[in-house]
Amino acid sequence: MNKYTLDPFLVYRHSLDDKTFFIDIDLDYYRELYNEWDFSPSNNRDLDEDLLEYLSDCCEDIPWKYKLAIIFNLPVAVREEDKEQRATDSIRSFIRYLIRREYASGRKKLRKVAIYALVGVFLFAGAYLLEPYRNVAVPFNILSEGLVVGAWVSFWEVFSVAFFGLSESWQRLSVLGRLLESEIIYNYREKVSTRD
Repeated sequence: MNKYTLDPFLVYRHSLDDKTFFIDIDLDYYRELYNEWDFSPSNNRDLDEDLLEYLSDCCEDIPWKYKLAIIFNLPVAVREEDKEQRATDSIRSFIRYLIRREYASGRKKLRKVAIYALVGVFLFAGAYLLEPYRNVAVPFNILSEGLVVGAWVSFWEVFSVAFFGLSESWQRLSVLGRLLESEIIYNYREKVSTRD
């Protein structure tokens, strides 16, 4: 392991007996879980973007063969079991929403791939049909070459979206699925947080 590689065993708390890594998050109140601009009912609120990004990054850092547990550390003074349950439900609901959105995005990308592939086939077919007329007139030659170039551009888009765009979507879905399956635990501390 080189000096720039993150060792999750040094960064995160973990239990080898349970094969679980713990992602610790300090909060002062439950509201910090959510986007500061979102005042909808708690079961429909968006998670804080920085929190979601942090959880996703942690999820990618931790080896996939281990389970995840997200630990929210709060002051004992704010403890409310009802809010705990609502927070857990809203976190899971928001992650399920993101998964649905990612699936929809993946379907759009697949449609794009199909359209680009069809356009490329039609452009190649057009160039093939113009082949006998290439030597007749210069415009036919230019048109035929243009169709071939257009077809290659379409097929490049097919490969670009299929291999890069879809792989990003599948990676994102894997991370979100892992977060959805993670255990959510609330711990309460006596002292007030000293964080900035």
